[in-house]
Amino acid sequence: MTLVVQMQDAGIAASDPLLSYTVTTTPSPLKASPENPQAPEEIGEIVIAVSRQSGTPADVKSIRLQVPAGTMSPDLATDLAKVTPRISLTGWTGRLEAADKEFVFTPAASHTPIGPDLGFTIQLSDIPMSRKVGTAPITLTEESRTGTSAFQDRETVFNIGKFPADFYLRNFLCEPSIVQNGGDVKLTWERSANATYELLYPGVSRWVTDRTSLELEGIKSDTTFYLRATTGDPSNPVVRILSTQVTVLKPDLDIGNLTVNGNVTISGALTATTVTARKTLTAGLPTASALPEGIIGRATADKMLDGRDDTFYQSRLIPHRDDWAMVDLGEVRRITGIEIHFTTSVAPGRVETSTDQTNWTSRGDATAPVYSHTFPNGGAEVRYVRFLVTKVPSVVFQIRHFIVTPGVAFTAGIGSSGTLGVAQTSGDAQS
Repeated sequence: MTLVVQMQDAGIAASDPLLSYTVTTTPSPLKASPENPQAPEEIGEIVIAVSRQSGTPADVKSIRLQVPAGTMSPDLATDLAKVTPRISLTGWTGRLEAADKEFVFTPAASHTPIGPDLGFTIQLSDIPMSRKVGTAPITLTEESRTGTSAFQDRETVFNIGKFPADFYLRNFLCEPSIVQNGGDVKLTWERSANATYELLYPGVSRWVTDRTSLELEGIKSDTTFYLRATTGDPSNPVVRILSTQVTVLKPDLDIGNLTVNGNVTISGALTATTVTARKTLTAGLPTASALPEGIIGRATADKMLDGRDDTFYQSRLIPHRDDWAMVDLGEVRRITGIEIHFTTSVAPGRVETSTDQTNWTSRGDATAPVYSHTFPNGGAEVRYVRFLVTKVPSVVFQIRHFIVTPGVAFTAGIGSSGTLGVAQTSGDAQS
């Protein structure tokens, strides 16, 4: 088994170790000795690899390992006097302080600077293992400092499991290890019968105590699977965890916020499931305009495309017939949908599309606060999309979002002006 404690100065508590520790055991995992006191004891070994992650050296005065010993489940060894302590750091020696059940490692000098280029190991060999299955806490105390500050004790605890002699969990495999999006995998493992087993992966916890394999269908993203074995007294159980992974080619992604510095090319299906997501995509369309332009500096046409819920384009107080608000896609493109979000009231009008701003095709009247139109047969070729006032309304109207769904894949990138521009590429996409 392997336990890792990595520390760096930035972001750690004042009492956290300044060094990083990786613990391995032989055998892996450690085995408890037979409960029959006449049977020979199992022998184990613990190796702790030590390093300094930060570039600034840490002064280390001593390292102490407190090892529980006795006949109970939390005890690691039966007799610490039989354990052989070693340390690979030049000038350092180890000894047992029997009264404290501690192995103490100290340098010949007052302290030793440990930098990132100086790694070493601490080894406890010939450990006579306790006869009770369970988890034993080993406390490591590092007396260290940085700079000219006072030396301070910094503790960390490693929980070392002692398993039944006949326990095993091994060869946890995922086949195939690389699949196409939506592919199937088979998990297999070898295990003993004296434990309970649980399979864990994102969003799933499944008991598999009675199995040694499991087939899973429709894997759509890179997935790490964990197989957890639990055995021993429920009051102090031991746990062993193995992992395996499948890599999915062209995986589905589930992310929160995404910041892109540069270009993004989308050549497959891009689906926006919320108005927020769709308006964000639409915010990359090159230009928006209106007649009249709107309230200078506050409610201009570009506010229809800024992706915000607290801004909008506003018409004149009493709109005129043939006033309009329009989006220019920059060139003729195939689109699959139009969505216009008015803030409250809707002026009498219709939505039209054109390739040249001369010949217009009606796409229906806008009569509700949210106008929506989906094009049949894969979409229509357009460049301009506008809302046109057809009758003189009695009140002002406002457009919060003017959303055009492209029917072709596109590349989005930051232009020289700092705005998001959209350029057409090949392939189909819903955005």
